Amino acid sequence: MMNVGLEEKNVYEALDPHDAYFFKVGGHGLVCFHGRNYSIKKRLSADQTSKLISDPSFYRVSTNCYVNLHKVTDIQDNVLLFRDHIHGIKTINVPRRNLEQIKRLLPERNESVAEVG
Repeated sequence: MMNVGLEEKNVYEALDPHDAYFFKVGGHGLVCFHGRNYSIKKRLSADQTSKLISDPSFYRVSTNCYVNLHKVTDIQDNVLLFRDHIHGIKTINVPRRNLEQIKRLLPERNESVAEVG
């Protein structure tokens, strides 16, 4: 059991925002990253947050929520799916007005995603 605690701590300390499926920006510099098997809250400086939200890998889907375009595996109706063979599927609802733009911005490797929906 000790190994599990240490493993989770390492994920927290070595968090790479580009590994997260999406993140939400809260008040006072608090950012919550949602990944395949975690939700981690970290306090970031204003400069770090600004750099993160301006990164082209992330697309703003609501006032405070940004999805990682490289991690989207499928689109069904108004839902973005993030699949992982070990941990299953994580989803996030997206306003319909954002879906067409997301489909255009998805990396080429996800061409089949743009045809679904």
